[in-house]
Formats: sequence, structure tokens, C-alpha cells
Amino acid sequence: MDLTLFFQEQGIDLFSEVSIDDLSQEDKASVVQFFPAAQSVIVFGKEVPASVYRMPKKEKTNGMLQVAETLDNAAKRLAAILEKEQVPAKPVPLYLPVRISKGNVQGVVRLKPVAAAAGLGSQGKNTVLFNPRFGPRLLLSGVVTSRPVQKSQQAENSSGRTEEVCTGCGRCIKVCPERALGLDGVDTFRCRTVSAWIPPVLVPTVKWLLGRMLLLKCMAPLAPGIAHTATIPCSLCVTECPKFSGEVRSKI
Repeated sequence: MDLTLFFQEQGIDLFSEVSIDDLSQEDKASVVQFFPAAQSVIVFGKEVPASVYRMPKKEKTNGMLQVAETLDNAAKRLAAILEKEQVPAKPVPLYLPVRISKGNVQGVVRLKPVAAAAGLGSQGKNTVLFNPRFGPRLLLSGVVTSRPVQKSQQAENSSGRTEEVCTGCGRCIKVCPERALGLDGVDTFRCRTVSAWIPPVLVPTVKWLLGRMLLLKCMAPLAPGIAHTATIPCSLCVTECPKFSGEVRSKI
């Protein structure tokens, strides 16, 4: 299939494809655990406009959810098309299930390091992916496939620039009101967006629940409805970044 045409039709800003052999051992293992037939990951992203971050909390949340759900729908459509072409594929879930690794909450496939390996940018101190065109305002989705990576697709449609764009200034760490960010990454349950829903006394219980994959799969259909009742009260780790506005570059 023509991935460039597909993603243009879906309103996706950029994409790339990476072999699982080009991922870290941790990420390769998690991808294979998620989809045993995996040979490559098609990872793609869509910009969250800077104006969305300046909206009131509820409107900002809705704006981000719209972008995320556009990505999720594209992942499901792409996986379905690949399946029809006799290429086994599986979309990375938007919400649940997730997994606990070293006490931190992660997606079943860590899309940010996968996207970095695919040439879409690099990770910064605030744990988000920095893209040369969109800065830290890029949301991601992906499809794990059983086909070998298409090198021409990766070279043509990635950001084309993989230099480090995080300045290392540490402003995101300093500005976080709950000190959720540190040199070792992010403490998810200290983040103001999460702690508004999960008080500290419930964190051990929630971590226990998140470690039960079967339970998470049963809860997954409820996750979109829950997400639409939530708000994102804080995004300072992104908006205070010197690279917040990104750079103006042409689309795919």
C-alpha cells in the first residue's frame, strides 16, 4: 500500500517505519510480547496546535483528545488494510492496556523511543518526543506489522533530521509543580493530571491493578468514556519548553 497517500488522507503530519532490530532490547522485547509476529513498527504523529495549550482546561483536553483519537482511528484503519493485504498487523492501543516497568506506567509499546529510532525526533528531559518541525507538541500512534521494514518509506517520510533538539536546560523539571519530572524520567502518579484522579493513598492499589493485563483488557472498552470526563489541568512541561513552537517545515 501507499503509506504516504494513506496518511495524507487521514490528516497525519508525518510517519516512518522502523525494524524491530533497530530498537533497544527493552523495546524490541515489549513489541514482540505485544505482537509475536512483529518485524517492524509503523509509527506516526499529528501536531497538537500551540493554540490548544492556551485553551481553558476542558477545551484543551477535548482538543488533545481529538488529535489522539484521529491517530487511533488511523492506526485501526491501517491495521485493517494491512490485514486485507495478507500482512498481519496490530494497532498500538490508545488507552488500555498499559504496563508497569520499574514502577513506572508505560504503554505496551513505548512509542516515543520507537519514534526516535525511526528518525522522527529525539526524547527530551520531559520524556516527550522532540520533533524538529513540531517541537514537543507531537502526539503519536503506531501499528506493529509482520512485514520487513520498508527502508524507502522510512527515508522519505521521516522528519529527515535526527539531531538532538532538547537543549538540556532542565526548565521542564524546574517548572513542574508536583516535581513529577526528574533526571530519571517521570513519576506518573505525581503528575498533576494523574494525581487529580488518583490520590497518593490509592497509588499502590492502582499499580497492582495495572499489573493485571487480563483486567486491563476487560476495562479497555470503558477507557474512552472515562477519558472524555477528565481534564488536563497542567501542561507546563511542554508549554515552558524553549522548543514549544517547533520549526515551520513542509508536510509529507
